[in-house]
Amino acid sequence: MKKPASQPFHLPDVFLSELPTGSVKTAVDTLGRMIARGEFAEGVTIPVEAELCDMLGVSRTVVREATKVLSGKGMLRTARRYGTRVLPFESWNLLDPDVIAWHDPSSPAATRIYAASTQMRMMVEPEAANLAAQNASQAQRDQILSAAQHIDPDPYGMDGMIAADYTFHATILEATGNLILAQLRGLILALLQFSYSTGAKVVPEVKVNRQAHVDVALAIAAANPLEARRLMREMLTENRETAEMIVKANPGE
Repeated sequence: MKKPASQPFHLPDVFLSELPTGSVKTAVDTLGRMIARGEFAEGVTIPVEAELCDMLGVSRTVVREATKVLSGKGMLRTARRYGTRVLPFESWNLLDPDVIAWHDPSSPAATRIYAASTQMRMMVEPEAANLAAQNASQAQRDQILSAAQHIDPDPYGMDGMIAADYTFHATILEATGNLILAQLRGLILALLQFSYSTGAKVVPEVKVNRQAHVDVALAIAAANPLEARRLMREMLTENRETAEMIVKANPGE
């Protein structure tokens, strides 16, 4: 996403970051999205190399590299006399930001991802806020508060709002001082982008609660871990309620 130069917060380029730009990255992205959208259903053998080459406009080497990457993400399995098949959804690496990013509100598993990711965030982020209130540097506390205050579509539009929301959550994870929690930043980015689009489509009247973010940020700024944890849990409870509405709206998924 391109942002105005004056925009205070920006989204990092974390997707397919292990690959150089070029045909392999494009092929992985195209096939990943096709699988996520259900164009190649679970258990189905995807087209053979020659067909994929024609479909994607790339060489056999590129196709092989792309299927290797997707196999590493748990989406495909290749074996002699078996072909390359789409693995069951439960085998996909849902902690991989790319796998989440390839889904959109119309994807078959969108409701399941939204509900499961909301549960996961309820387990992790309140404790992260608790730790951040104890361990954050002054610069991190200032960044968290500034990001919370910018969670608004004005004046930078929805991209700017998502960037501020991401900075808020990512900085809290960094401020915990826990290296493993900090590495969830890419996943949080993918989940936020997915959640904004999914929630807006299915429950359009639900808006992001800017003041709830500011309240969490103020508790962290005041080095009040118990209050930061309580307020983060309270804020994410709204997300859970939205997830429940989405599940009710899509009972078959």
